[in-house]
Amino acid sequence: TAEPQGPARILFARDVIGDSAEIADTLHANPAFQEIDEVAFALPFTFGHEDYVQILTDIATKLGPALGWRPA
Repeated sequence: TAEPQGPARILFARDVIGDSAEIADTLHANPAFQEIDEVAFALPFTFGHEDYVQILTDIATKLGPALGWRPA
């Protein structure tokens, strides 16, 4: 999605794939990421339950903290 989409002209970032450290490095290197205070992660639609548990656990315990998130 290299062009703005829809009437609001929303620009979506490219998919970032890798382990938590690789994703964190990619995001930290992105100038736009450095300017935001909120991020949303989209999960694949076709994974099994165990895969979603693993992904969400990694986000909460590895990726989130690598991006500066701390639980309340």
